[in-house]
This record gives sequence, C-alpha cells and structure tokens, in this order.
Amino acid sequence: MVNNGGGMIIYGMAEAGSMADHIESVTEWDESIEQRLRSWAYSLIQPPVHGLEFTLVAGEDAGQSRAVILNIPASPDTPHFVMQRGSIRAPRRYGSHTVDMNERDIEQAYRRRFEDRRTADVSLAQLMERTVLGIPRSSVWLVAAAQPTRPRPGYAGRIPRDIAQNILASLMSSNPFLVDRTGMENVGLNPRPGYRKWRSTEPSRGEIRGIVDVHDDGSVSLAVKAVEARDQTWNAATDVHVMDAQTLPAYLLQLIRAAADGLSVVGDFQVSISMVSPIAGHPIFIRTFDQGGHLHDRNDLAPIYDFQPVTALVESAGSEADALEIVRGLALDIMNQGGSSALGSVYLKGKV
Repeated sequence: MVNNGGGMIIYGMAEAGSMADHIESVTEWDESIEQRLRSWAYSLIQPPVHGLEFTLVAGEDAGQSRAVILNIPASPDTPHFVMQRGSIRAPRRYGSHTVDMNERDIEQAYRRRFEDRRTADVSLAQLMERTVLGIPRSSVWLVAAAQPTRPRPGYAGRIPRDIAQNILASLMSSNPFLVDRTGMENVGLNPRPGYRKWRSTEPSRGEIRGIVDVHDDGSVSLAVKAVEARDQTWNAATDVHVMDAQTLPAYLLQLIRAAADGLSVVGDFQVSISMVSPIAGHPIFIRTFDQGGHLHDRNDLAPIYDFQPVTALVESAGSEADALEIVRGLALDIMNQGGSSALGSVYLKGKV
C-alpha cells in the first residue's frame, strides 16, 4: 500500500470473497504487538516505512468485539522494497490484489521521488525567504523553517486562533533542550492572520526582533535578529553570537513538536536553517568565547562567506532524547561552518 499512495488495513475483519463481511474480534492486542509490527515495517522494508498509525476500535456489543485499524500513509520515498529469502521485490496493492512493480514502474517511482524532493527543496527555500521579506535588516538574521512531508489537508480549513496561540505559548515556555530551559523571546501571543497562516511578532522599541509563522498546512518558520554582545569589537552587520547559533535549532524543534501535536500532523518534517547578512558579500562570524570569557578575535575564527543552509529530515514525534540528538546535530553543522568543532555545555544540554 505504501507503494501506491497509502491505504488502510483492518485487523479483525472477516471477508466473504473479496468483500468485508463481519468483525471477528481481535483477541490479543497490546503495545508489544504494535511495536513488533512497527519493527517489521522498519527492518524488513527498505527504505523503512514511517508514520504508521494504529487505532483500537471496540464495539458496543456485549462481547466488546474489537478491531485494529492500521493507517498507512503515502510515502515520499517510493519505491519501497521487501527483502525476503534472498530476493528483492517492490510489491504494490492493485485493487484487492498485490502485484510486483516492473522495471518501468520502479523507474517512474524513482523519478517522482526525486522530482518531489526538488519541489520540496524549492518550496522550503521560498518559505524561508518570505519569513524575512520586507524586514529592515541592519544585523544578521537567523532563519529556520520546516515543512511536513504529510501536510495538513486543505479541507481542514484555517487554523483556529486559539490553536495558534497554544502553539506559540508552547514555544515561549520552558525549552527542554536548553540548559537554562528558557523559551523563545521576542514573540507574543497576539498573532495576526496572513495568507493561510498566523504570524507573531513582538516589536521591541518599535523594532521587530523575532518572527514566528504557523501555516495552515502545518509548516512553521521562525526568524530572530542576532543579539549583540556588550563588547567594543562587536559588529552587528557581521557577527552572530554563539548563543543564537546554538539555541535556534532548539527553538525550531520545539516549534515543530508543538505544531505537530496541536494540528495533528504526523510524519517527518523537512527542515532548513540559514543566516542572512545585511551586507551582500560580507562574511559572517560566529563569535565564540575563550576560556577567560572573552570573545575570540575574528582573526581566530573562520569567516563564512557563503553560509550553507543546514538541512535535515526530522521526526515530529518521538522521545525528547532523540529530539535532543537532532538539535545537537543541527547546531554542530552550524558551528562547524564558523570553524568550531564542539558545542560546549553552556547553552545546549549534553547527550543523554
């Protein structure tokens, strides 16, 4: 089914011929059985299948007949192959039958996968550009965005204002990935409607220092103006504080998890993080500190003339420990471009 746009399997449904007939109750069902099925979908299929949803449904009859519904999502990674007894097959559901994809089918599936990825990359880059479009920039801005691989459907309508406020409140609350657990500042709980989105800004002394967008399809984006260190060597047009470089991935993952939970979006998110300089062609420096607590001189740092957007495919659910590993990986990719090989322990929590 995953090779043909997704589908649904109902455990506990008897058939008459090729038609569903009546429920034959599922007698055994618990978390261990669910985990076994998930492990099979992960280990016996390549690429692994993610985003499976199991729902236990109990009847109102005296015997409490039960069925388990397995929802299989459409996959962006088709074709998927089954490795079994030394053979490699790409089965696909066709009506009530299962057939193996032939060479031409596999070729077309790969072509669709690569075209969809190119389209998603372009869409994500445009989302980041629109986040800071029209914002006066005298300092470096850090921008991040994430798009779900399974967008919230259009028929779900606009996101209610209170739901958007709940997502923003979660972003502003305690962050589980930071040492001091501080939530994101420079945003507020009074979002304004935009084109199929809600936007939150909180001007400080008439200047916008932070932006958060929550889109109707489940996409999210945020941007922060780089903070300025109280140091006479600081140059707002080129310098990024190490704190911003490391905390932005933490805020992004927190926003993704809050949006996925609040909007019932399941599956993975494609993410990208970048830096925007106010002066084209000028390098960006990620200003780190020496052991004495003083800023490193720019001559000791690697200038970033062309910041490469940091990209990844991340899960919207899962444990905080797994999410922390993603945050640390994104932050390290950012720091590496500035010539640093370690994250330290000041801002991000260490490995669990």
